[in-house]
Amino acid sequence: MRSYRNLLVGPLFILFASLLFSVGHAGWESDLDRVLEMETGEARDKLIAVIVRAEPDFEQLVAHIQKMRFPEAETGRVLLESTVCIDGVERPWVLYVPPGYDPGAPSPLLVRLHGGVSRAEIVEDPVAYAEEDEWLAVAKSQGWLVLYPFGQDGATWWDGVGMANIGNLIRTVKRGYNVDDDRVWMAGFSDGASAGFAWAMVKPNDLAAVVALNGHIGVGSLDGDLPLYAVNLANTPVYAVTTFEDELYPSGVMRPTIEMALRAGADMIYREQEGQHEFVYADEELPRITEFLLRHPRDPLPAEVIWEAGVPEYGACRWLTIDKVLTGEPESWHSDFNCALVNDRITIGFMADDSFEGKGVKVGRVIEDTPAEEMGLQDGDVIVRGGGMQIADMEDLLEFKTGLERGDAFRLTVERGEGKTILDGAMPAPKNYYVFKREMPSGLVKARYMANRVDICSSRVGAVSILVHPAMVNLDEPLSITWNGQLVYEEKVKPDRAYLIQNFLEERDRKLLYVARISLEYPG
Repeated sequence: MRSYRNLLVGPLFILFASLLFSVGHAGWESDLDRVLEMETGEARDKLIAVIVRAEPDFEQLVAHIQKMRFPEAETGRVLLESTVCIDGVERPWVLYVPPGYDPGAPSPLLVRLHGGVSRAEIVEDPVAYAEEDEWLAVAKSQGWLVLYPFGQDGATWWDGVGMANIGNLIRTVKRGYNVDDDRVWMAGFSDGASAGFAWAMVKPNDLAAVVALNGHIGVGSLDGDLPLYAVNLANTPVYAVTTFEDELYPSGVMRPTIEMALRAGADMIYREQEGQHEFVYADEELPRITEFLLRHPRDPLPAEVIWEAGVPEYGACRWLTIDKVLTGEPESWHSDFNCALVNDRITIGFMADDSFEGKGVKVGRVIEDTPAEEMGLQDGDVIVRGGGMQIADMEDLLEFKTGLERGDAFRLTVERGEGKTILDGAMPAPKNYYVFKREMPSGLVKARYMANRVDICSSRVGAVSILVHPAMVNLDEPLSITWNGQLVYEEKVKPDRAYLIQNFLEERDRKLLYVARISLEYPG
């Protein structure tokens, strides 16, 4: 006999199950909220696919991300945190949260990079370092968040570990705090300033402006092998200061490098001050710098981008990326802006161990291809005499060095093990060098958008991508892209929900929610 009960169970069960699902599953909005809190992995990717299948309007996705809520936070204090870097080493970082921080309102973020980043040890007391920083009073008065990464040898501001750390920390702060994406600034002194120059030339997308105090525009290339190009400084405003008596980067030596950058089109304010390698001019310059930063929020979608890259890793600037660099001769308008300097600096060639508390100067690490290495100085040696002068501390060693010139022979007495060793060395003769190393060809792109049209002019570039934002083009009309005079794309841009979400998760930039990426090969 046929069971009518079984015929009813199927439809009723399906209806009941669907009701349960609708109650327990609030829709793509709740899924997106979960995605925004998840770490990378298969579970997150699957949930993104669920959101995409729900086919929410891309404008709704954008609005939902832009309305993200942030938790309450401790304010008016310096917070010590730590993170494991890509080399597996845990390193500290500090965040200053101003008294007036409101999780419901976007706050500017200042990224402060310290000097002496090639030392073996991390800054001994990161909290004290931040609390004594001259910038903290400015941040308190202006209501800025301040991020203090801490680097060291092997994790400098221009190597893979240190650069990844800075980028990851910016995104970490953006996950937990309401950061104004258009007001993220980078400021540094000495190595921190040199890093600011470098970041503006290779990784500008997070930054609205850079402050570089007593730095060297080429250190990221000379010490970090980064492919730096002065033309890229047109995209990120820089406020730079040097001092006349700086024993490392004096104004007279640095001035030609700044002039070279300005000829290349750099957007830069440059000032010179009295003093040595110290921030003694803080009271005079900080008000000017503060005004400069306030005047320079990021232009997230500039109508024109000019970008030069030697490798695709550093090919991204705003809505343009260089994906392939070609060899061969550059176009006639593709000039290499560089500058020759004379290296007449007096340096022995080692990093001091700042934790040493005895008499003398302890060698933390000998640098390759320097007088220190050639004369046989070793890690752990304690320098106690320079010539006939007793060396009790670093000030004594600096005084000893002031009596040396390039080409001079000199003698050091060091304590090594239980005894003393005498080492003879010589300063090298003055040597010419270029500010930027040139070990590879570079590609240069000038791109502009207007009225649903993108025009690309390139030299030695084989592939590019255009990141599409609804504020750039009318998505209801075809987008035309010409490349060196040839039409290479003409069709409507279809928003890609998965790309929109994934790109935001990578960049954590609520102001630059791109809806599509158009990748193109050079047609020539």
